[in-house]
Amino acid sequence: MTIQLGLYRHQWDAAGSGDAQSIQNAMGKTSLDMWNVLLRETLQNSWDARLQERIRFDIAEKELTTEQTDALLHQVFSELPPEGKSRDIRQKTSRGRMRVLTIADRQTRGLGGPIRANIAPAEGQRTDFADFIRNFGRSHSKGLEGGTYGLGKGVLYSASRIGVCLVYSQPRINGAIEPRLIAVSGGDSDYVQDGYKFTGRNWWGVIADDGVVDPLIGVEARLLAQTVGMPVPESDESGTSIMILAPEAYAERLGNVELDARVQALREAAVTWAWPHAVDLGAGPSVDFSFSIDGLALAPIEPSNEPLVRHFVKAYQELERWQGGRSKGPGGLSRGDEVRSQRPKRLLGHLVARHVAEVSNDDEQLMNTVALMRSPKLIVKYMPISAPPAEGGTYAVFKCHPDVDTDFAQAEPVTHDDWIAAKNQKARQANFVNIALNRIREFFSVQNSSTANASGADQVQGASHISSALGTLMGSFTGRGASVPSANEPGPTSPPGPPPSRRASAQLVRPPYLLQMDGTTYVGFPYAIKGGKSGERFALRATAKIVVDGGGTERDEGPARGSTPDFAGWLVGREREVRQIADIEIPAVSELTAVFIQPEDTAVKATLELIEVAT
Repeated sequence: MTIQLGLYRHQWDAAGSGDAQSIQNAMGKTSLDMWNVLLRETLQNSWDARLQERIRFDIAEKELTTEQTDALLHQVFSELPPEGKSRDIRQKTSRGRMRVLTIADRQTRGLGGPIRANIAPAEGQRTDFADFIRNFGRSHSKGLEGGTYGLGKGVLYSASRIGVCLVYSQPRINGAIEPRLIAVSGGDSDYVQDGYKFTGRNWWGVIADDGVVDPLIGVEARLLAQTVGMPVPESDESGTSIMILAPEAYAERLGNVELDARVQALREAAVTWAWPHAVDLGAGPSVDFSFSIDGLALAPIEPSNEPLVRHFVKAYQELERWQGGRSKGPGGLSRGDEVRSQRPKRLLGHLVARHVAEVSNDDEQLMNTVALMRSPKLIVKYMPISAPPAEGGTYAVFKCHPDVDTDFAQAEPVTHDDWIAAKNQKARQANFVNIALNRIREFFSVQNSSTANASGADQVQGASHISSALGTLMGSFTGRGASVPSANEPGPTSPPGPPPSRRASAQLVRPPYLLQMDGTTYVGFPYAIKGGKSGERFALRATAKIVVDGGGTERDEGPARGSTPDFAGWLVGREREVRQIADIEIPAVSELTAVFIQPEDTAVKATLELIEVAT
């Protein structure tokens, strides 16, 4: 007996509905093209459906045989709606054959749960089938995983010239594999027929006694999926396959030649956004990718050899070891920071950056960016950072901490391609997303604002804990015991009268910056000695205090955390080694940098006194 599916056309409900176009329009605007969005959305959904921490993800484009195309047209789509793109399915064949794009995942749970959207799931049961096939939007019960079959699935229909996908899934129901097959149209406009309005949403499946469409289930579903050329899991394996019919054109023009490049574009999207899944962290990659065109496999994804992302890989490996507690932090050519908030005190994530001295043209596209990511291990976006003063470029990775993953997920738009801090703002609560993004920018701007380069004292690329809710790093100075205001501390207006004598004074000439020496973090305050008479000698007394809430400093007799930061010595001019100085003579060297050990998670304020030495 030949299996034949029936057509179900969705009418507008008396209480109101949404048309098929709303699914696509709800995705909103994005800077990414359709193929990047398609890869991100489908991979996120597959990763969310993982059974363990490793899945297979296969993308293939092919032309169906005439027999497969005939079965598709006469067994699945024998009935067509009176209006809409989907009724043009027969016109999208060539020589009796149709071109399709398939996306399949394995080691995943499949689309389980009730097959009807109005049936409540049993306790602990998911609603994946109804959410993906029938529902529009995201249920709060789904949580905030990477995809969770929300609005982003509309890109599947956008990728088809007729707005139609065939979906086959093998979930485990009551301990046994249950094959399910259904076709969905989500790209048509609404229309009117015989006085009734139709939404443009169509399904092809088994029409039940109540007139609603259900999926074809069981052995017949598996047989029909194989007959029309869909990739199906093993009979005892769960997973899902999606067939996009008549995929939209994607052309790259080389002279007058157009090359079909859909799968190449999807592979490039996987390299750009999903390379962390292809990195081996010790147990193999978390996603086994495969891409093929007409049976010919494309090169496997090896992030360390991909020019676009290869310099991020080492930083990411160090970040995962650090965040997982398997190391104390990055070393060598890498710099890192634990990105924290102060009120409340929370660890927001880890940041690791690597500087590459020599870069090629292939490396420049993502140079001087930080790859932002959360637990699904997909890159949310590449955020530009200030370029280093040295030759080459910086490649950095930030991953939010699992404890605040939900906060960052809530800041993402439908397409998951940004962190919009305003979306995460709650009344009288710290905005962790905003804090983290500011800390990341500070991490790089602190170093890059200074031109100091040293081999004995290497400048660190910022650290969020020295510029927090307490304010930025601060410095003050004094001369002959009298306080002189810095650029950050304006003094009172001078009274009328003759100008004061040109006394020697110390002035903070540039913002403080961090230094790394033998694994210890230091903070440097660059001063210049101005004024004074030639031949005068002054002893130098540099001290530092920890800044508390409100901008004041902690007393010496305060808690241990408030003890005076240790003074390490001086960097003189452009010298590269810290040394001790007893006194100076006017005219002094152009610049003296007071260096202190930087206490963790604090801001520091420094003072430099000039004490006249009798001659």
